[in-house]
Amino acid sequence: MNLLSPPWWVLPLVLFALPVGISLAYNRFYRHRNGISQHVVLGLLVSVCWLAAMILILQRVQ
Repeated sequence: MNLLSPPWWVLPLVLFALPVGISLAYNRFYRHRNGISQHVVLGLLVSVCWLAAMILILQRVQ
């Protein structure tokens, strides 16, 4: 399976939305809190943006 074959935005979207959704559900149902730390979301967003940039660069190189 080549991770670079689908549209470039699919992998970053999944890598951002899935952990945020899981964290929100976990905090809501097990910790009885609304939301997650803004630092976690920002760190995840920055990491996914770097990954998306690397995917775009690797696609251009191929």
